[in-house]
Amino acid sequence: MVKLSTAGKKSLDDLVTQFQAEKKLPGFGITVTSIDEELYASAGGFRVHDDPESGAVTPDSLFWICSMTKLITALAGLVLIEQGKLNFDDPVTKYLPQFKDLVVLEGLMTTPTPTPRPAQGVPTILHLFTHGSGSTYFAKVPDLIYALGKGYTFEQTGGREQAQAEFLEHIKEGYSGIPLAADPGISFSYGYSSDILGIIIARVTGQSLADFCEQYIFKPIGIETTFRLTPELRARLIELSFRNEDRSISRFEDRFPLIQRYPKEVFLDLGGIGSYSTLPDYAALLRHLLRIEAGKDVPHPILKQETVKSLFKPQLTEAGTIALAAVVSIWDTNTARSGVNSSTGFALTTSDLPGKRKANSGFWGGWAGTLYSIDPTTGIAIVAGSQIVPTVDKGAVELFDTVEAIVYANLEDD
Repeated sequence: MVKLSTAGKKSLDDLVTQFQAEKKLPGFGITVTSIDEELYASAGGFRVHDDPESGAVTPDSLFWICSMTKLITALAGLVLIEQGKLNFDDPVTKYLPQFKDLVVLEGLMTTPTPTPRPAQGVPTILHLFTHGSGSTYFAKVPDLIYALGKGYTFEQTGGREQAQAEFLEHIKEGYSGIPLAADPGISFSYGYSSDILGIIIARVTGQSLADFCEQYIFKPIGIETTFRLTPELRARLIELSFRNEDRSISRFEDRFPLIQRYPKEVFLDLGGIGSYSTLPDYAALLRHLLRIEAGKDVPHPILKQETVKSLFKPQLTEAGTIALAAVVSIWDTNTARSGVNSSTGFALTTSDLPGKRKANSGFWGGWAGTLYSIDPTTGIAIVAGSQIVPTVDKGAVELFDTVEAIVYANLEDD
């Protein structure tokens, strides 16, 4: 059994103290788990930036985990794959006729006026899992550093089916069909694939994505992760902060639209960005996967071992790995240069990172400043971050990188 040394725990405690004293981040948290148990959990700062009366951030504080939701939606889809209710080879048009007419935006990332053309082929369910569908966040927004995509910020006014239809219309961004960055199956494209998968899960099951995940993922593992805020959960949610150009930190103060959430009613659970979790609960989800992958005893396993093992198998084409590396390099050039791929659940490192995670480890992050890694070779998972935008905040990245280095330098066998 691997454990974190006493010196390692002290180094993490010192890091928390340093980040608080130097005000490198607003409220933040750290959780480290082995395949067997939680090894470390701590937090710093206040629920509202620079407001002691708002209460201290603790391991029980709630984070909007944004794109870390994508793994949850993938796991829900894999449950349906195992149940035989969904197939990787199914065309998305089997469930969503809106995908019959797609347009590829030629020159999307190289010219301000890309040229639309009819797409060749249609995406499959597998393409949604691997982000090879071509769906893109960048059809009209040059980057998501400051603002979320239009598909995330529309006003939801009707029931679930109406909200689904409205979402699929909004992501057209004014084009004649849903825009793609590349033909389906050709490359990696960061976009709405997980949200589309979430809509299909809801249609196949007749349940909301929130209810399905509660039944088949959150409740079996015993975690409080959720798509739906309540008054009690809202009171524990860390408020967003904003990093100014001079590196100072201010409160977010509704600088641009966010996703619809409590106290407004949520009709569409966003499979790409819409969930909330404590960091220890997300680490418990990763620990659950580590235990299944290793063949250890797991009460109420959410997936079969062979399915979980497939999460650590690369799926992208060569063109896809190049496109993924370009995205990863925005916050982690070392990992991007070492080689990356993507599976049916998360991005993968393809070689060992010196002093850090091993090859075929999973990783990703969330738009509001959270990151995670899951390393089945070492049996370690790490979740850390803050609630700060613009995205890929240097302080949040520094926190995660430093935590990972400390953890791997201080692991020992029990």
